[in-house]
Amino acid sequence: MIVYEYPFNELVRSMLRLEYLFARFNHFLRSDDPELHHNAIAVLFDLGDIGSRGDIKSLLLKEFERQKYTLNGLKSSQKVDQEALALTLSQIDAAAASINQSVGKPNAIITESDWLNAIRTRLNIPGGTSPIDLPSYHAWKNSPSTQRRELLENYVAPLLPWHQACQIFLRLLRQSGEPRDVLAHQGAFQQAPSGKTYQLMRIELEDDTIYAEISANKYLLSIRLMKADRDKKPQVITENMPFRLTLCQL
Repeated sequence: MIVYEYPFNELVRSMLRLEYLFARFNHFLRSDDPELHHNAIAVLFDLGDIGSRGDIKSLLLKEFERQKYTLNGLKSSQKVDQEALALTLSQIDAAAASINQSVGKPNAIITESDWLNAIRTRLNIPGGTSPIDLPSYHAWKNSPSTQRRELLENYVAPLLPWHQACQIFLRLLRQSGEPRDVLAHQGAFQQAPSGKTYQLMRIELEDDTIYAEISANKYLLSIRLMKADRDKKPQVITENMPFRLTLCQL
């Protein structure tokens, strides 16, 4: 099963990107391979750029407050597991506090490092991080893996509250939707939002050769299923095809 997600606003888009980047960073970090640690550094710059955005921080804190308000309304419901609800509320409080208490920009340790800046300026140059260009970087890549990992962990540490925040935010958002089976007629599906404001669309497909092209606005949600051909132009699906659709709004 392959899941495609479509964000309806900038906050959700940024949280999905952070989730993706943290997953890649942690995957590379666990390895002892210096080339994968090189990839971790490249991802680290992207994490820092998103985590330092003040507008995203403000939007996230406001959204956490809105989520808490919604969840607090469930405290009197007998259909809700009150212990799980209390745990979720405490997790939101902890994530919001970690983000709110961060002083300055969380990527400051990255941007103020001359060593990292030298690497960053050469990442877009073909072969720019070779030993002849960055001998100090070459020496680091040949140092013990434990030392490399420790340095990477120090650089990412100020950004870890963002990891916690995007995890709790996206988990609650994804759980807010009810999946339903729908049919794409000749590969196309459209639905009017009917006045509802969604934050996230999720599409589940069983065929890994099919992917979804998604567009949406306040008037129409549109999905076109395409046949992926790695060597040729993608083909439009012409037959009816079932898939699972989830529209999320907490």
